[in-house]
Amino acid sequence: FDGSAGYYAPTSTSINLYNEAMHVDRGNLWFEAGHTPEEGLNAVFRYDFTTRQGMKGSTSWGDTDFGRYIVPTFININEKRHKVSATLSQKRESDKWELGLRMDKGEYTNSRNVHKRPGQVGTDRYLTHKEGRDTDLFQVRGLYVNRLNERVMLTSAVAQTKIDTAITDSRIYGPDYDSTFDLLSPNRQYRDHGYYGLIGESNMTQTVGTISAMYTPNENWTVVPSIKVENINGDSMAVFQETNVSSTKVSSVTELNSVSDRSWQNISESLSVRYKGYENVVINFKAVWYQIEGDLKEQELEHGTVELDRLSKTDRKTHKYSATTNWYPAPGTTVAIQYYNKGRQNKYNSSVDDTNTSYPAYLTQQEFETNDFNARLSWRVNPMFRTVTRYDHQESTISTQGEGLGEVESSKMTSHILSETVSINPADDWYLQATVNYVWDQMTTLAAQQTGSADGLVLNSDNNYLNFSANAGFVIDEGSDLYIDYSLYRAFNDFTDNWSKSVAYGTDARRFQVGMTWIKRVNSRTSLTLRYSYAKGEDSAFGALNDYKAQQVYAKVQHRF
Repeated sequence: FDGSAGYYAPTSTSINLYNEAMHVDRGNLWFEAGHTPEEGLNAVFRYDFTTRQGMKGSTSWGDTDFGRYIVPTFININEKRHKVSATLSQKRESDKWELGLRMDKGEYTNSRNVHKRPGQVGTDRYLTHKEGRDTDLFQVRGLYVNRLNERVMLTSAVAQTKIDTAITDSRIYGPDYDSTFDLLSPNRQYRDHGYYGLIGESNMTQTVGTISAMYTPNENWTVVPSIKVENINGDSMAVFQETNVSSTKVSSVTELNSVSDRSWQNISESLSVRYKGYENVVINFKAVWYQIEGDLKEQELEHGTVELDRLSKTDRKTHKYSATTNWYPAPGTTVAIQYYNKGRQNKYNSSVDDTNTSYPAYLTQQEFETNDFNARLSWRVNPMFRTVTRYDHQESTISTQGEGLGEVESSKMTSHILSETVSINPADDWYLQATVNYVWDQMTTLAAQQTGSADGLVLNSDNNYLNFSANAGFVIDEGSDLYIDYSLYRAFNDFTDNWSKSVAYGTDARRFQVGMTWIKRVNSRTSLTLRYSYAKGEDSAFGALNDYKAQQVYAKVQHRF
């Protein structure tokens, strides 16, 4: 992982606090055993032990004395997870069934580490946010598939999952990482808001049931309706010491207790239809609907007295309609055209807290809508030459309504994606393939349209780039092959120097890599792989500080027993 952070172009300032070449080690030890005859009862047991340990960079950068958040920060990761699963299944002539059991136990003690105002007299301090989790998961599930006759097949499934989590967290400012809380901590600042000694737990139970049918009245029609019902119930509690610093730099500690209860009900339906009645044409239609209702009750108690009592109700409706046509005008040629519309409407209804001093739910409604059109042409010109061309056009909008305000279009994203793949296979002993993707993408928001003192603080976001890759393979002799690959990434007009107003936006990155791989098959069980590659990256948006050149030599010996 790259642990570097931001760059302040007006003064060519970057901050380096530690070795930024970070990494995370992952481990996986597993064991699996099974008895799987072609006929009769199948049984499979598996155990996994996985770990993650190390450091990675964080995008929650620290601040500086000139009002810019460009200080590098890092996350310490220490995670362990045990997973046990077992299944029993049987497949018969007209039906099959499966029963499954899964148990997970996870432990992790991660921390987010921020150095604020490094090197500044009177304000230099450290923030360590520790996150401790012990999680126990237990799941049972079942599946049954029954072919009633040649035209109808039914599938049903049910699962219940229970997750219990113990929480131990803290967020402490101090003179170093992993400091203990001190009321008189040096360099403390106004609004250094944190907590320590948090002990809590969370419990969640999820029950899901689905049933679907596949109906094929004749060779031209296939209809698949389905329905899913889901119920989620959970509760959580936490006790902790909240810390704060006043404008006069006086630290305070308040004992708080928070509890919450949540309940969600989700019903979703879907309908898929396929028609093949036209010559060389296949038409597919699919519709999906979701209806979600949920309640969230929250209470916060200060020294045993209720300070916040809130009940939030959410009503969410989602739909997605898609239609796809595949046309096969000639052998080796396919034309595919698709359109889909996806929409979601969220409604929020919350009561005020007991103190009547604030309204916790500013948003009352949000609507999300996406329209996408794409077309693909696959053409096998001859046995040696094939091409695939694709174009996507997508528009997404977000409309938001606040309490007492009218509905506005708060965000809009427009994307154009053009891609081309060419495959050449002129002889049995070599091939060449190249792919290019060109993307024009822009997101606009109401914040970018503000005038006066807010003019230029937030800009539209552009994400225009080119991805190109090419690879070739050659047969050297009966036991060895040679492969050559090349890749290029180039951002176009994405970087906007906005330091005079707020922060710079976008990137001006350029990266390429070229490599060569030789594979030698010594015998039917043993092979040797050698690879060399060279890579180069540049990004002027970071003042060339993140530019690099790299070489890699790789060797592998593989033996199959």
